[in-house]
Amino acid sequence: MAVKYLKDLKEAREELGQMLAHREQVEIEIARQRRKVAALSELCEESDFANSVDLLAAMGLEIGGLSDACRTALRASRKQWMTVAEIQEALKELGFPLDKYKAAAASITTTVNRLVDAGEVVVEKRPAGASEYKWVGPSGIYQALLNTKPPK
Repeated sequence: MAVKYLKDLKEAREELGQMLAHREQVEIEIARQRRKVAALSELCEESDFANSVDLLAAMGLEIGGLSDACRTALRASRKQWMTVAEIQEALKELGFPLDKYKAAAASITTTVNRLVDAGEVVVEKRPAGASEYKWVGPSGIYQALLNTKPPK
């Protein structure tokens, strides 16, 4: 009975995978635009970046918590690989309130390593001993969706 829907299910999964991949591209563009807004706010000497943050919040584009902010920093980066120090600097540029963390670098490291565990980020140890991180997105999740076998 359900066999007649298998083709439809496969097509629906493929379409959903394409939509999710498109959403990821849009998220990357949004992250880069956030970075641009933050940089321009700094150049315009906005007193506390509040106007831009308020505008993003009103548009439903607030940065969110540390995990989302790290995602944004990694997506927006012009560099393919980033150290924790570079991620921390990018978070400052985005106006993320790092001052509420006692050990910001440690919190960022923990957060980014969770993103590694989730498959959204890859890590590579460099000869000098520092780790660098690269955004790969939730592509593994999309691939799993496309490769899911239908129930028999």
